[in-house]
Amino acid sequence: MIAMLPAVHKFIEAHDRYLALDEARTDFPNPRQRELYHIEIMKAYLEVQYRAKVIAGIQYADGMDFADRH
Repeated sequence: MIAMLPAVHKFIEAHDRYLALDEARTDFPNPRQRELYHIEIMKAYLEVQYRAKVIAGIQYADGMDFADRH
């Protein structure tokens, strides 16, 4: 359970970064800037997904049955 705390904090940081990027994505009038920003949003999204899978892996390793895929 102790190993999960840093993983949860990293997930929260990644999620907050994703939300901040998503909120600011319409602030760029230039299509090139919007495209680059969209790429950063996608990277942030993938990091959130990765962090969620890390948490699920820790839960599974700790014997938590609800982490199993159904």
